[in-house]
Amino acid sequence: DPLIAPLPQSWDFKPLAAENKRRWAGRWERAGITVEGDDDAQTALRYITYQLLVNCSTRDDTVNIGARGLTHTRYKGCYFWDTDLFMMPFYLLTEPETAKSLMQYRINTLPQAKEHAAKMNGAGARYPWMVSFDGTEQCETWDIGCSEVHVTADVAYALGQYMDFAQDKAFFLNGGAEALIETARFWVSRYSADPEHGGVNLLFCKGPDEYCGITSNNLFTNMMVQHNLEMAVDAARALLKVDPVQYQRLNLTEAELEAWGRLCEDIKLPKDPATGHWRTDDTFHLLEPVEPGALKHGDEASYHQTCFDRLQRYKVVKQADVLLLMTRLSERFTSEERLAAWDDFEPLCLHDSTLSFASHAYFAAQNGLTAAAEQYFSKALYLDLFNIMGNTGREGLHLACFGETWQAVVFGFAGLSFENGVPTLSPRLPAGWKSLSFRFCYRGDNYQATISADEATMSLC
Repeated sequence: DPLIAPLPQSWDFKPLAAENKRRWAGRWERAGITVEGDDDAQTALRYITYQLLVNCSTRDDTVNIGARGLTHTRYKGCYFWDTDLFMMPFYLLTEPETAKSLMQYRINTLPQAKEHAAKMNGAGARYPWMVSFDGTEQCETWDIGCSEVHVTADVAYALGQYMDFAQDKAFFLNGGAEALIETARFWVSRYSADPEHGGVNLLFCKGPDEYCGITSNNLFTNMMVQHNLEMAVDAARALLKVDPVQYQRLNLTEAELEAWGRLCEDIKLPKDPATGHWRTDDTFHLLEPVEPGALKHGDEASYHQTCFDRLQRYKVVKQADVLLLMTRLSERFTSEERLAAWDDFEPLCLHDSTLSFASHAYFAAQNGLTAAAEQYFSKALYLDLFNIMGNTGREGLHLACFGETWQAVVFGFAGLSFENGVPTLSPRLPAGWKSLSFRFCYRGDNYQATISADEATMSLC
């Protein structure tokens, strides 16, 4: 083409190719998972890891990750809680610089979150449900955008996780603490006092199970809010010690911190009065029973056959809700409570979200339900590669599923956990896996985890 200048004869791509190969070798060393005994799983995990690496801009904190990454314009490319709850742990443990960038985006858009809270007649900061690159809400529908308030607690959860794992004091002082404090202030304005029974109610809300309709006291949201409030109290007390000027600038007082503590205690956590089992919310038990198999065929979403309005009146679950909560705040539940929740909710789940298979695999692996973990993991692992739900071509790749599938391996099958600042392993490998190994970064140290049928070792590297 005469319009395109020819490359100079001295141009040599070999140095660029060599540098590219060197850099990718480093990324694979940090983020790669090695499975022996299952070549298909190894290949699929390699694919998942690659997509998580290339669909995120590591050094640009003015953007986040869309629900379909860079593969599709579904949801207009907007950002959801997908990044904060499902993808963040991957970056946090393998590419801390990327994790910081993603969390810095939430700090950069804190002013917009404050504006959003004010627009919704609230105080503090409310992070949008469906957020564009400029930090503004793009979904103001009453039945989703206005009611899925759990996103604010999800962002706070991720911010707290980042500051804990990275021990990033500068981030804490330059927006991290403020975000936890302002989100706590939002929750004070969002709950309603219960004049009849005492305590408070979270009214007009929708949890991760989007088939529950508009309800009250969603368990996932309420417990995540408690976690948010507890982190805010700790952050404020830390500020008073290390940065009293900022403490004063934020107009913090001991009375306000005590009010957060009282709110935390007043929040209602729904349980079945007869069995003592955890409930999804205040109304799920009132819904109309239906056999899940009657609503769908195969793994395609049931909303292709049944309208959304009807689904919200059936006693079914779109995706993990209570189970999802129990993977993120597992220490708040006993083993018996977790297994009872599985028996209650797993049979009712339609798996209409592409997140659902991976979340169920994570929960099952974490709780010793090995056969179920392997079954759900297989669907999550190959969700896009095999187009299991029939929507990959139309909607692009499902990045949150990739992140949750990675967590199912690392936190589920490998059993990686962190107690009192110490990483530990409690593995339960799938049948056929001879060994599993991966690296991760925690509080500035790099670790190598290696698990076989006979032993699990972890060492600094």
